[in-house]
Amino acid sequence: MLSEYQNQSLNVLIKDIDSVDWMKIDENKKLVTYRVLQELMVNMKKHSQATLAVIDFSSTDKKIQIQYSDNGIGMPFGKTILKNGLQNVENRIKSIRGTLIFDIQTNRGVKLSFGYPV
Repeated sequence: MLSEYQNQSLNVLIKDIDSVDWMKIDENKKLVTYRVLQELMVNMKKHSQATLAVIDFSSTDKKIQIQYSDNGIGMPFGKTILKNGLQNVENRIKSIRGTLIFDIQTNRGVKLSFGYPV
């Protein structure tokens, strides 16, 4: 799904997705991960004007961590999460006892990470 967003003007790098043992992850958590990444990619394609997006996966015995970043136009300061799509992302992550952290710099793209217990 992630590589489908790549085209001539956008490069999508996926790092260490194989570091996660997806067979050990609950089906609901896999679905949440899919939906969250899908929403991030849709937002990036519709709004960011990015030419590069990076999704980096890491895993320990107890936690999955996923970092997303792009080099797009960023988000206006103070108007971060309250749109429907990003609110849904936050709600989905909370539903699996996860955490979501935004690191947003105006005109410097979007960076966020989310993680949840295995």
